[in-house]
Parts: sequence; C-alpha cells; structure tokens
Amino acid sequence: MSKRSTMRICAIGLRGIPDVMGGIETHCEHLYPELMSADPNCSITVIGRSPYINSGSYRGIRVLTVWAPKQKFLETLIHTPLAIMYARLRVKADVMHLHGIGPGFFAPLARLLGFRLVATHHALDYDRPKWSSLGRAFLRSGEFMIAKFANRIVCVSDVVRNELTRKYPASSGKSVTIRNGAPPLPDKLPDAPALLHKLGLGKRPYILAVGRLDSTKGFDVLIEAYKASSISGTHDLAIAGGGQDGDPYVDRLKTLGGGTVRFLGAQPAVRVRRLYENAALFVHPSHLEGFPLVVMEALGAGAPVLISDIGPHLEVGLPKAHYFRDDNVAQLTEKLSAGNFSAYKPEGAQAILEETAWPNLARLHLEVFDQLASR
Repeated sequence: MSKRSTMRICAIGLRGIPDVMGGIETHCEHLYPELMSADPNCSITVIGRSPYINSGSYRGIRVLTVWAPKQKFLETLIHTPLAIMYARLRVKADVMHLHGIGPGFFAPLARLLGFRLVATHHALDYDRPKWSSLGRAFLRSGEFMIAKFANRIVCVSDVVRNELTRKYPASSGKSVTIRNGAPPLPDKLPDAPALLHKLGLGKRPYILAVGRLDSTKGFDVLIEAYKASSISGTHDLAIAGGGQDGDPYVDRLKTLGGGTVRFLGAQPAVRVRRLYENAALFVHPSHLEGFPLVVMEALGAGAPVLISDIGPHLEVGLPKAHYFRDDNVAQLTEKLSAGNFSAYKPEGAQAILEETAWPNLARLHLEVFDQLASR
C-alpha cells in the first residue's frame, strides 16, 4: 500500500454503533475498528440516527448523531440527506461510505457536494414483502443511483453483485464482492449457566434462531417444522431478535408458537455469543439475505448449523447436508426429527472463518478506498 496523507472517511446509512441491532450496524461495528488498526492514516466518522445512539467515540471512531424520525421509511428518506449535508459542512470528509440501497438514493447528492463515494450494497431489499409498491420503487431507484453515481461499489455476496451487474452492466468495472465475516470473540462473556437460567433455557437442549422478527427470515417455517418434529418434546426452540409491537408477522409468530417457543427479544452481542455456544443446533431458515452474518457468527461460536438453500447461504460453502430447501417445512421437520445434531458441525468451518476474518476484509476494503485516494 502506498504512503498517503490522512484519508477522512464518513459512514452514512446505518443507525449507529456500537450495540445497535441490524446486519449493517454489526458489519460496520466490526469493519471500521479493523480499518483503523490496518491503516493509521484512516480517520473514520460514523453519522448515526438520533433515536438509536448518542454522539461519542467507539474504538477510535468518532460517532456523531443527526436527527431522524423513528419510522422505517421516513427514517432513511429524511436522515440520509441531512447526514450528507452535515458531513460536508461539519465533518469535511474526503470519502463517503454509504451503506444500503435506500440511502443510495442520495448518491447524486453526495457526488454533487464533492465526495468520492463508496457504496456498499448489502441486500436486494426491494424483495422484502414488508415494503409497499412505493417503498420498492424507492429502493430500486436507490440501487440505480449507486450503480450510476458511486465511484466504487462493494457487494456483500456474488448473488448481490451478479444481480446488480445484470441490471446495470456498466457497474461491473467498479463493483467488487467483499463478504461479511464472523465477529471476533468478545473480551468478556457472561456466565453461561446464569444467562441460560435468566432466559428460561438450560433445563434441556435448545434449538436457536437469531434475527429480526421479519417475514423474510422464515421463522414461521422453523416454528411449524419444530412443532411437527419429534424433538418438540425433548428440545426447546429459542428465537433471539426484536420485532415491532403490533406487527402482524410478529403476532403470527407468537400465535404459532402457542407458548412453547421462547422469544428472547433483542439481546446484546455477548449474550448471543453464549447462546450460539450452548445451542444444540442453530437454524437459519431465511428466504432473503445479502450475506448471512448470523450464520458466520454461529460458525465462529462452533455451533452445529442448518440453513436454507438460498444463494447467499450456498456461498458460505458448507457441505450439502447442512442445507434444506427454502420454505420447505416437511424437509426441515425431517432433518430436525432425525436428531444427531453434532453431524451439522461443519469440519470446514475454520477455513471459511479464516477466509472471512475481519482483518482480511478490512484489507480488501482499504484497497477499494486507496483506489479513490490515488485519484
């Protein structure tokens, strides 16, 4: 890497760091400290959303807040342009790192204000059923804007990159795949028996799922398969993840669970690590991912893993036995009923984790940023 003066990077598009639930937030929480460690010439500022964090610092990263309404559509629509203008007037960054295709709608504004722009495409979010036709149109427009206006585009999986370049062939020369990785082991973990007791677990083995209570995660498929399987009388099912009160899908899950499924709510990362470590089996039945961070977390914790066969999951590279057909309750029921969950502890997990270690991912990101710094 060539020597250069300090490069000031400003990240926008996330709710904030640290300990804010969400795939993009977790991604940034692990990426940016590694960037700082890999290159002391990087100065990084994260601009988050006021309902979720306070201004401060995190492992050498400056964290600032700009007001945002706490509403899923307006949050991005209002906060992103405010944050971009704040970054120009107050942060005076050289490079903007814009996360997600929703915030990507404002890529032209970032370029107009003089930023060199790196955009990370985390998922094909317009395929999520929660969005109205207007929301989907906005997200598709955001994808178009990053394809046209970003200087460089990072895609978190080949599935995402292939879809982007299929629709916008001109983006192929400036896009690259850099996958997500497993988070490093936290410095201090809670006592496992005490934690499990507090959460109502530990009296018998448990199946674990982790993620937002969102219909794309397929937790209804898992609950139906669990209740139909022979292990429902011998194992608990625990789901760690938050959901909006009054959301019809959340209500449906709790009705399906019928009091037999333990909904743990959103949990801090250190607790989730302990939950992975002590699970008899981790199941991720998701229908839609950019690249599955929770699967990487489970592998990093040594948990047996069983996941749906969607494209981004296949990119993880697990043996065929670890996959079940997406949205197929009967096949998942059969795999759960077979027991012998230790067979789902992949022998090749260490190689997968080494390839996607955050220091390696930070180095790949630095190569992208350096390409802009040299211009």
